[in-house]
Amino acid sequence: MSTVRHRDYQGGVEFEDGKLVLKILHIDDLITTEVDSASEVEATFAELVEDYLATCAELGKEPNKPFKGLFNVRIPPELHKQAAFAASTEDVTLNAYVIAALENKLATTTSVEQSGRGRPAEGFLRLSLVTCPVRLHPAVEGEHDLDGLEGEFQIEIDHFVSNEIDRVYFSNAYYLVPDGAVGADAFAVIRETMRAVKKVALARIVGENFEYAIALEVREVGMVATLLRAADQVLDPSDLFRSVRDVKVTKDMLDLAKHIVEAMKAPFDPRKLHAPKKRKKVSDQEPKLALSRTGGNVIDLMDALRRSARSNKTTAQGASKPRRKA
Repeated sequence: MSTVRHRDYQGGVEFEDGKLVLKILHIDDLITTEVDSASEVEATFAELVEDYLATCAELGKEPNKPFKGLFNVRIPPELHKQAAFAASTEDVTLNAYVIAALENKLATTTSVEQSGRGRPAEGFLRLSLVTCPVRLHPAVEGEHDLDGLEGEFQIEIDHFVSNEIDRVYFSNAYYLVPDGAVGADAFAVIRETMRAVKKVALARIVGENFEYAIALEVREVGMVATLLRAADQVLDPSDLFRSVRDVKVTKDMLDLAKHIVEAMKAPFDPRKLHAPKKRKKVSDQEPKLALSRTGGNVIDLMDALRRSARSNKTTAQGASKPRRKA
């Protein structure tokens, strides 16, 4: 369920019978309305709350307060026992113990949200007439290209393409998941259809202060939404590539190079990737990092390839040779 706030009231938005239904939560009175799009939710909820308060005033009725400071919670008996024992150990009442536990949990949640780590944004994913509430999480800590992401958004799928998007157009990535049980069914339909046809969705994500082109790809039970750079942001490499001399590579050199590549094959392991580090400034007394800028002719290149092949072969044999027991 997506939520919105106005004054001390919270509203919930759910997709029911093909419509977006907005209602005031946490009160005994049933106050609902319908909205046509996600962009209207915030303003409509504010009007709904103000109309509710005005109607109560006209009728001389005290409006329901969302929170009275008293609520009933059903928990498993074993958890109840553990909490009671823990409260006795700390010499506090069970009520005080539960309040402290809630405060600690909320403090942790607030800290995470303020740091921006894993903070989700709520909105809607739309494919033609199929709409579902979703949450968007940054895939990389600290990366927030979407100005106003704290507000609601709407993702409109425009069309589908094969996995042919040039990587130079890719920018920041986000994880997209359904928001609650209501959105799970529609989300699954869109996701499994994309998986079956092996297509990537090109869409627009629209918020209060932004509109970006994105690519949606299926990832396990969720999706990855990647921001796409505009065509005028990506430089044309034609002039640069035209300056590269077309060198003919002999079969012998190619065979040796392929042998080196085969010896260096390994599965991708993201744990071996590290954040960029700045090198310490080298003083005049310390030897500087030697960078080879020497060129070479074909004979030198062939010799380098042969030595590289022998070196990789020795390394591979050493890695596979069992160690002696001490």
